[in-house]
Amino acid sequence: MIIDKIFDNTKDGVPNYSIDLIDGTRLYYRGVSMNPMPQKGDAINYTVINTKTSANGNQYTNIKDLEVAVNPNEQQASYHEPQYAPQPQYTPTQPPQPVPQANTTFTPKPASGGMNKSDTQRCDIFTTGVVGRAMSSGHFSINDIEELTKNAVRAFNENLKEL
Repeated sequence: MIIDKIFDNTKDGVPNYSIDLIDGTRLYYRGVSMNPMPQKGDAINYTVINTKTSANGNQYTNIKDLEVAVNPNEQQASYHEPQYAPQPQYTPTQPPQPVPQANTTFTPKPASGGMNKSDTQRCDIFTTGVVGRAMSSGHFSINDIEELTKNAVRAFNENLKEL
């Protein structure tokens, strides 16, 4: 049997190990310290004491006489992760095409009024914020929106446009 996961649940000096095998079996090994501790992928041999069902309905097996199975030639666990054959590499049927280069000579032209798109967006956001805050204050009426907007745009152009 091959170990998938192993947990050391030792408490107050009493050894208690939970072992999940790759086939989904849950084992408990208690009362004997494991040193060295088996690792994921190790093949193990053991003797079954009994098999029970937990209160949650999960089956588990209590075991004794646990030992790591040793390969006499390598002196290591006999289980090894399977080796997979390499996948064939993709080979295009057409020759590689040149990659388009970035246009580094492009300079955005200013929009009308000497403002580019970025400035226009910044002005729109600023004006919306100023007018929205003024209107939500309750000190202005709908009739004041046009004047508030003109003042916000002028304030942007005089103070923030060149930043």
